[in-house]
Amino acid sequence: MRLVVWPVVLMSFMPLRADEWWAWNMLEVYRAPPWTAGVFLGNRADTEDGSYVQIVSPRVKYSALPWLDLGLGLSALRIENPNTHVRHGQLRPELEINPKYDLTKHLRLEWRNRMEWRWNENATFTTHRTRHRLQAAWTLPQPFGPLTRLFASNEWLVDLHRGDWTENRLVPLGLTLRLNDSADLDCFYMVVSNRHVTAWKHESVLGTYLRWRF
Repeated sequence: MRLVVWPVVLMSFMPLRADEWWAWNMLEVYRAPPWTAGVFLGNRADTEDGSYVQIVSPRVKYSALPWLDLGLGLSALRIENPNTHVRHGQLRPELEINPKYDLTKHLRLEWRNRMEWRWNENATFTTHRTRHRLQAAWTLPQPFGPLTRLFASNEWLVDLHRGDWTENRLVPLGLTLRLNDSADLDCFYMVVSNRHVTAWKHESVLGTYLRWRF
């Protein structure tokens, strides 16, 4: 019961209203260092614009150095507008180069760099982009109940076809809860900004990220 109550209590410290809800899951099914592999699953619901996104993504990670991870992924997305019933698929091969640095015993800096080749159904193959996320994570010296970590991040996305920075994702606060020896849950608040011509549009997101290790 405590594991159910804790996320609700912690999320209450974040803004109560959000335009979107994101739910991510990572199922790690293989681990034999330096290799790990799993399946990423995601759902994204936009209550303001009426869009709904589902994603399935097998992923492989290789720890090339103590401070450097390399990754490959192949994402399949289903994007739908429930208001217009218009839907399309997207296929997205991905390549990651991710340095990480331990600034102190408990404070880590992670820099995720991802190249995405995106193909939208019935569209030309010209929507490629890069993503760059800088995250600072502080692991508590002693867990506070299930709470084990605090983190903040900012990710900027560059549309290579337009040659422009078109999206930004800011997480001013995220919390990591340890559910058991095999599962952790992140709860976070995010501000997603999209550039439309010359103006930026901002939306708030409440999200969860559940990681299972089998």
